[in-house]
Amino acid sequence: MGIILYLILLSFIQGMTEFLPVSSSAHLLILPYITNIQDQGLVIDISAHIGSLLAVCYFYRKDITQLINSFFSKKCNENLKDKKLSLNLILAFLPIVLFGIIMLAFNIPEIRNPKIVIYTSAIFGVVLYLADLYGSKKKDINNLSYKSAILIGLSQILATIPGVSRSGITLSMARVCGQDRASALKFTFLLSIPTILIVAMGSFIKFIFLMPMPINYFYIIITVIFSFIFSLFAIKFILNWVKKSSFKVFAIYRILLALFLYIFLK
Repeated sequence: MGIILYLILLSFIQGMTEFLPVSSSAHLLILPYITNIQDQGLVIDISAHIGSLLAVCYFYRKDITQLINSFFSKKCNENLKDKKLSLNLILAFLPIVLFGIIMLAFNIPEIRNPKIVIYTSAIFGVVLYLADLYGSKKKDINNLSYKSAILIGLSQILATIPGVSRSGITLSMARVCGQDRASALKFTFLLSIPTILIVAMGSFIKFIFLMPMPINYFYIIITVIFSFIFSLFAIKFILNWVKKSSFKVFAIYRILLALFLYIFLK
């Protein structure tokens, strides 16, 4: 497999799995094992995440503008719903920031064992299924409490373990907190913006100071562009999906993935 084709495949996996509740880190972690191609390194991983970040920012550009304007607005009675949502996003974002600081302070290494994905993919696939099955369908994003936002943010910490899925665990917690599927998705996508941004920044700093190496800008551009395209497609796909279906199919996929990896990595 040529390097360009590999980068497109990597971008496809990152773009599709970042916003589907199936864990992008799990798929990217096992890709070198399946293709027998050496991992292209941190800079390509950063590029793929930047593509996803640009896609979700582009898709929700109007919402982002409204949230920023409402947050800094001095008129207390204007755009109260947007202001509450922006505060909820900040509350949900803080736990992963604090956790990241703790990891840096105590030099806690990232978990990179692909065999862990077998268990996390299956376990949190079941969690997603049960949360979606028994979660309330009555509340929308404007009725999310501050407590629920914090719980969603705390659940996001689990996504630092490969195979858990950031979108999957936040969707599960949002459903447990009573959000309907569409609202749970929107909050998850908006929360992904600062989360992906800080992860990319942290990885970039790590790359600059710990792993300096020549950069192939053409590879970076290819990865960002295709990751952007596939991420945008994934966002539109799942938003249309939840209008008529549940998250059950993604839970089943996760369990089948775990079974495949158990056989493949045994």
